Amino acid sequence: MAELLAKPDVPLLLHLEEVLRLGGEIADHMQLPPSLRTRALLACAFHDVGKATRGFQEYMHALRALQEAEQHGAPAPEQERLRRDARRKKFRAYPHALASMPFVFVVERMLHPGHKGSFLPLEATAAVLSHHSPLGPELYKSYEGRPDYLWDALSDLLRALWELLQHNGVEGIPPLEALEPQIRILADQPPTAVLEQPLSFGDEAHTLRGILQRLPPEDFARVKTVLHLADWLASAKSPRTSTLFLSVGRFAVERAMEARGHSLRDFQQRARLAADHDILVLRAPTGTGKTEALLLWAGQAERIIYLLPTQATTNAMWRRLRDIYGDDAVGLAHGRASYMLRHESEEDSLDLRLFGSVFAKPVTVATLDQYLLAHLHGRHWEERRSLARSATLILDEIHAYEPYTLGLLLEALSREPPARLALASATLPELLLQLFPPGKRVDAEPDLWERHRHHIELCDGRLTEDGLRVALDLAREGKKVLIVANTVRDAQYLYCRLREEYQWPQRALLHSRFIFADRTRKEEEVQHPKPGTIFIATQVVEVSLDISYDAMITEIAPVDALVQRMGRVNRQGVHPPAPVWIYRDWSEGAQRIYGREILLWSREILEALPSIPSDGDLAHAAHQLYERVMNTPEWQKELHDGRATLQEIQEVLGCYTIDLSDDEMKARFTARRGTISIEVLPEDFVSKANKLREHGETWRLPELLVPVPIYWLKEHPAFFTPLRDLGCLQVMLPYSPEEGLQEPDPQTARPSGVLVG
Repeated sequence: MAELLAKPDVPLLLHLEEVLRLGGEIADHMQLPPSLRTRALLACAFHDVGKATRGFQEYMHALRALQEAEQHGAPAPEQERLRRDARRKKFRAYPHALASMPFVFVVERMLHPGHKGSFLPLEATAAVLSHHSPLGPELYKSYEGRPDYLWDALSDLLRALWELLQHNGVEGIPPLEALEPQIRILADQPPTAVLEQPLSFGDEAHTLRGILQRLPPEDFARVKTVLHLADWLASAKSPRTSTLFLSVGRFAVERAMEARGHSLRDFQQRARLAADHDILVLRAPTGTGKTEALLLWAGQAERIIYLLPTQATTNAMWRRLRDIYGDDAVGLAHGRASYMLRHESEEDSLDLRLFGSVFAKPVTVATLDQYLLAHLHGRHWEERRSLARSATLILDEIHAYEPYTLGLLLEALSREPPARLALASATLPELLLQLFPPGKRVDAEPDLWERHRHHIELCDGRLTEDGLRVALDLAREGKKVLIVANTVRDAQYLYCRLREEYQWPQRALLHSRFIFADRTRKEEEVQHPKPGTIFIATQVVEVSLDISYDAMITEIAPVDALVQRMGRVNRQGVHPPAPVWIYRDWSEGAQRIYGREILLWSREILEALPSIPSDGDLAHAAHQLYERVMNTPEWQKELHDGRATLQEIQEVLGCYTIDLSDDEMKARFTARRGTISIEVLPEDFVSKANKLREHGETWRLPELLVPVPIYWLKEHPAFFTPLRDLGCLQVMLPYSPEEGLQEPDPQTARPSGVLVG
């Protein structure tokens, strides 16, 4: 056997040396205590020792032969033979993480020969064992037999590793001569048997697997984070730890503001001067520079995690912060981040996708869900939580979350507070702020709250009955009119009337049930409307679009939602107050979404407002509703349930990643309650989706999917059928680029030829 390989073109010792060097730099930057630093570097040194087995090395050399054949243009039959040989040897190779475990276990155990108590600190062992698969009760249980170690080469490798550990400042490890006999004895046993053997410490006995589950999660997470970041960096295009930390900070923000000709407002300057406070509470109206104020406060932070409520707002902020800090410095984390990165970035790199998903980029823009799912022990929880602890965490639009989600957040912050925290919104009710730790308060200057951007008229009747007549009168005057309905069904109804009954040519429709390509096109179109345009939308306009129309007509909704909608009219306040018609009566669909009591309260609060309210008046109105809702038993129960769920999951799992094949755990693994959506493929696009699969472009499948309420599957099962080759559900409902996906009609006959799945 030739030299040991980590990859076809990378010697194993060279790889371990690089990971150890990078791990030392990361551990020092994270300021790990000496004992944890030692374990982190042991994990780096030993994580791939299990590659020194006959099966794995045969696989590496087979891959090398294949690469050489491809580079030299060998005949296609020869390349195919080598490809089959490599696949066969890959299948036979013993899992190297499992084969590495006995080595690090012996060394780590000997760091504490006199340890008393049940749980020996074995964070390095747990990190090595799980560095390719989440730690859990079933990890490697199915593997039998022993790895065929190449002991002659291994002995030389171990001697070199001892020298590297000493060179990297790792002290207290017994000499190799004292440990090698023990390593050989343990390595002669099946590694899975070692995991299940009872080990005695003091008066108690536990299996090694059980001990690993009950390690201190924070310590295990930090050790595994060092190992993963170092290992990933060693394989990345730029193996420098400096790429993990922000260096430009406040200077980049000031430079970007200067380039746009913006000078600092008073409240932005006060936020900048508050940089020495670890907690900031910022309240400023929409469109006044709240984001810049937050970033100026973040100042010279080495890591910023910016959390927002939705994927749409997250995508917009990701683009915005890339303009400030540079493309390479800003990561993106949400359910469709991988698609967004491949769709909008010039290259599909490990740096962009992997480092962004675990909060390892200097700046990460993410949905709050990603932060909470890490605390619910989703995949890669170790890296996300470790990096968040030392980060500046910005929670923007903090008012926007349901009480269950808020409960999860409060419990996460209580258990693992970040280094610094900012709470921000145009709407920050005092009762809400009392749930969080106190911080430095910065409010926008009074004149910004005294802007009068809207003239409100409360109308009798319903939007669907009279709204179009008002909109057409305004549009004929050349005004750009926004109509907001509370349900997709009503928005589609209004749009079809506008097209067919009134034949108004300058029209647009936007809601959540469009495929990605159509929605993206529509969002671009409505940002630059022609005079006389009537734009009909649902709640998607509240948070996802940076638009400014001349007038708005809307169905009544909760006050805070109405304030967000009104922010899309006369956005900058540079024109006289814009007309806003709000219809007092609501549809059954609106009541199902928001609840009758909240709509009644909102109507009462609106009736007490002046007809031309200031931004301060609108913020106060939103506070009034929020505080009424917060005091209800239902709201308080949901808040308590969120806190209790996070606490229970963390206590049950210990260091394990959640097992989503467990139905009970899966039901609790959610950052939100209420109506949950599932993405489905309209039947018109099945052929196109299959072509993407045939061309190896299944990453583009999200372009063709539409979110629908998951309860549709139960209420209308005949319209859905699984497409196993594509990993999604097909929906047999009409779809058009103009109107989007139609809602099922309970009276409609069952589509023919559809399997219920």
